Amino acid sequence: MVALVFTASVCGNIIDVPANTPFAVELEENPTTGYRWDFEADPGLEVVASVYTPAQPGGAGGGGVRQVQFRANGPGQFALRGKLWRSWTGEQSSIKTCEITVRAS
Repeated sequence: MVALVFTASVCGNIIDVPANTPFAVELEENPTTGYRWDFEADPGLEVVASVYTPAQPGGAGGGGVRQVQFRANGPGQFALRGKLWRSWTGEQSSIKTCEITVRAS
């Protein structure tokens, strides 16, 4: 379980987290459309897990929430860059972005 969970409101902002402690970002997603969140992180910040939870179990075609879990492996400042896209169609398919500066102490 992750103690620190952030929402889309942190996109474009700076967050402070303890080093070596998992934290998560939750963003709306509807994978049935082909669009999925994909994150890249600076070295020293790792993606621990990515889990999709439908808004209503059994609701075909409905949206839900993608929770991406990260961990800073030590103190420092790191960048997270996320995009909601159809990876097989390339960069031009990106419809949303989420960039976060992570300060770990």
